[in-house]
Amino acid sequence: MKIVLQKVSRASVTVDSQVVSAIKTGYMLLVGISVDDTIKDVEKLTNKVVKLRAFDDGAGYGWKQNIQEVNGQILSISQFTLMANTKKGTKPDFHLAQRGHLAQDLYHSFLTALREKLGDDNVKDGVFGAMMSCELVNEGPVTLILDTTD
Repeated sequence: MKIVLQKVSRASVTVDSQVVSAIKTGYMLLVGISVDDTIKDVEKLTNKVVKLRAFDDGAGYGWKQNIQEVNGQILSISQFTLMANTKKGTKPDFHLAQRGHLAQDLYHSFLTALREKLGDDNVKDGVFGAMMSCELVNEGPVTLILDTTD
């Protein structure tokens, strides 16, 4: 399982010209599920995202508080392309990306786990499998890659 985490002051996702979710201060997550991922990977990255200290303490000292401590929000977007293999040729190979309903089940488990820790109103998502347009303002900029294979 792989996540690209971006610290944002705002983010939104649009499907068919309609904003389906938007957040203010928090994280925008791009989440890729591989064929090898299990519920243990979901649990590991849920805990990492929630406990990660990427916010300042209000006195200007960075990397002191986690998303719960700043009452931040998460916008999570399913992103199978994170599993692309680009080592050969010019066309990405997506064989390592989990298929359809299996990926969707793990992805929804991830959202459920985040909501249990942060509350329903603080965790938003896009539309699984849809063509989405994402907009964000990256603060810092802070962009981190979390990967259960590391």
